[in-house]
Amino acid sequence: MFDVGGGELILILLVVLLLFGPNKLPELARSVGKGLRSVRKAQEDLTQQIRDISAEVAEPIKETTVNVKKDVEAISRITEQPNSRIAEQPNSGITEQPNAEPPATNDEPR
Repeated sequence: MFDVGGGELILILLVVLLLFGPNKLPELARSVGKGLRSVRKAQEDLTQQIRDISAEVAEPIKETTVNVKKDVEAISRITEQPNSRIAEQPNSGITEQPNAEPPATNDEPR
């Protein structure tokens, strides 16, 4: 995380030992440990809250997506049914008109 090597860590420990002395070092270590523990706990709580909120937001979106997919499939089935009937009977809707005139032709020379 901080990219501290072995030599740097020893130097930091020596500086802390010189600043606080050997008598205060165990108390300081306990304080640092408690501080780190509380920071980790806060991080875990925050992460859990974010997961909970994400789940609350994602659930309605998933339900809506499922409903939309069902609707699209139903509409697809409905629109395919008439098309399949038309494909089966291509000329069923076409009827001859009994008194129809022949199509006009242009027999006049230009």
